[in-house]
Amino acid sequence: MNEVLKCLKERRTIRRFLKEQIAEQELHYILEAGLYAPTAGGRQSPQILVCQDADVNGRLGRLNRKLFGGANSDGIHFVSPTQRSIADDDSIESGFYDAPTVVTLFAPERWVYGIHDCTSVAMNMMTAAWSLGIGCCYVSRAEETFRTDLGRELQQRAGIAEHYVARVHICMGYPDGEAVAKERKMERIHFVK
Repeated sequence: MNEVLKCLKERRTIRRFLKEQIAEQELHYILEAGLYAPTAGGRQSPQILVCQDADVNGRLGRLNRKLFGGANSDGIHFVSPTQRSIADDDSIESGFYDAPTVVTLFAPERWVYGIHDCTSVAMNMMTAAWSLGIGCCYVSRAEETFRTDLGRELQQRAGIAEHYVARVHICMGYPDGEAVAKERKMERIHFVK
């Protein structure tokens, strides 16, 4: 199996990170991979905001967590025994899982393919990160998080135009512990012949 396919099959979501910041050169490679992601019409509309400020990430992560609400109490949903999610554990205070680097992807508000473009950029970045030994977690609620006073202030400070909307967060850092893969549900593939 070639290295790309191996990376895609082995990549796992990481929610426990070491405190050590990502090396500058590795971050450069990850961001560059995002710039080369396919986008609708080759428009390259997503804007990438990188935050490595622990205080800011902590504040935004707590806001993001509050927007999620409480863990699922029905006992049916369980994300991971080794990389606990806010869906599993109410004691986790940050929707960003204390990741040292948080990337937020923005797209123009009225661009119909903006969310898709941001997802494409996120997948390129997360795959590149994993190939470098860096773990990631794709986190929702970006739009709501950046509708807060803190979010609007950060967007303005970063120079991202007001008509851009936050679409997704990517939390990243060096993994603390392993992630256990769930059994793949192969019956999800269907053919029409």
